[in-house]
Amino acid sequence: MLSSAPSQSKNPIKQCGILAGVLIGLFVLLCLPAYLSIGTKAVEGLTYATILCLIPGIIVLLISGLFFREAAPVAVMAISTLVRLMIVGIGTVLILNLRSDFGLPEFLIWLLICYFASLLVETLLIIR
Repeated sequence: MLSSAPSQSKNPIKQCGILAGVLIGLFVLLCLPAYLSIGTKAVEGLTYATILCLIPGIIVLLISGLFFREAAPVAVMAISTLVRLMIVGIGTVLILNLRSDFGLPEFLIWLLICYFASLLVETLLIIR
């Protein structure tokens, strides 16, 4: 028998916790390579990248879990992509304008890693 209550895996708070846990774990895992490759500037860039990828993920998971429970996962993924690209894109432009000394090794490489990791986790949480 099917119940109308959302399953535990579709709980938006739990999903946000999973996403945050994965990104924090990734941050801890990448901190040493970032520091050894460039130094404190790379760790700062990794911090910005992690936060920049966490914010849209939390927004999308909360919105999809609270308002779009019955929506098709494809529609939720389309909204997710738009929100993620807008927030990460605008945030990247702001950071690169404010920190002109940031480039590929200090920020952008960490942003790409965090972006794709958060995209993977978010996609798995939404379609599951």
